[in-house]
Amino acid sequence: MNWRHSGSAIKQRPVFYAGVVFFLLSSGALVWAVMQANNWIHSQQSAPLKQVRLYGDFKHIDAKALHASLEQEYVGNFFSVNVDQVQQFLLQQPWVYQVAVRKQWPDALVVVVTEQQPVAIWNQQQLLNERGEVFSAPLQQLKTELPMLTGPEGSQQDALTMFHHMQGLLALHKFTAVTLGLTERFSWQLSLSNGVQLKLGREDTLKRLQRFIELYPVITKHKAEAVAEVDLRYDTGIAVRYSSEQKRKA
Repeated sequence: MNWRHSGSAIKQRPVFYAGVVFFLLSSGALVWAVMQANNWIHSQQSAPLKQVRLYGDFKHIDAKALHASLEQEYVGNFFSVNVDQVQQFLLQQPWVYQVAVRKQWPDALVVVVTEQQPVAIWNQQQLLNERGEVFSAPLQQLKTELPMLTGPEGSQQDALTMFHHMQGLLALHKFTAVTLGLTERFSWQLSLSNGVQLKLGREDTLKRLQRFIELYPVITKHKAEAVAEVDLRYDTGIAVRYSSEQKRKA
C-alpha cells in the first residue's frame, strides 16, 4: 500500500510542477502587459493636441478668428485639455448659442458651434433670438435690418409674440412694422415703414390694428399731407395727425 501511494505521488509531481510553471509564466506575462500598458499611458500623457476642427453655419461669427483663438488657447497636451472649459470659453463669445466639444484621437479637438439667430433688436442695445431670449452681441455686425422692440425688463417674449401677430396681420395688406414699443403702463405703440405711428393701447390691440387697416384708405383719401400718427385708443372713432398738423379726431 505504501509503495503504491508513493508511486502515485511521484507521478503527480511533474503535473504539479507544470502547473506552477504555467502559473508563474502567466503571472509574469500579466505583469509585463500591465507594465507595458502603464508605460504607454505615461508616454501618451505628453501627446500633443495638434489641431482644432471647427464646424458651424456662420453668418455673424468670424470663423477664422474664432478658430485661431481656440488654437492659441487650447492646442497642446491632448489629455490635459478640459472639454468643459473649452465649452465655457465658447459660450462666452458673441453670437454663440450652443456648442458641442469632443476630443478625437489622436490629436484633434472637434468643435461644433450653433450661432444665435437674431430676429429683433431689444431696447436698442441687445438682441432677441427666435425663442424670445435676450443676448448681447455687437449690433454693427448685423447682416440684415431687424425690427426694434422696446419694453420693460422681462417683457421681451410678450413683445416678440405681439410683433409676430401684428406683422402677420399687416403683411396681408402690404404694411410693414418696423418698431413696437410697450410702455411702463403696458400700452402698445407701433411704427410702420411708411412713417405712420400707431397708438394701440392696452386692450383689443389686434382689433384696433384691424380698424386702422380698414380706415387707412379713408384717412389718406383727398389728403396731400402724409399720415403721421393714428390714435386708436378710442372706443369709437380714431384720432389722426397729419404731417405739420395737430391731431384731430375722425
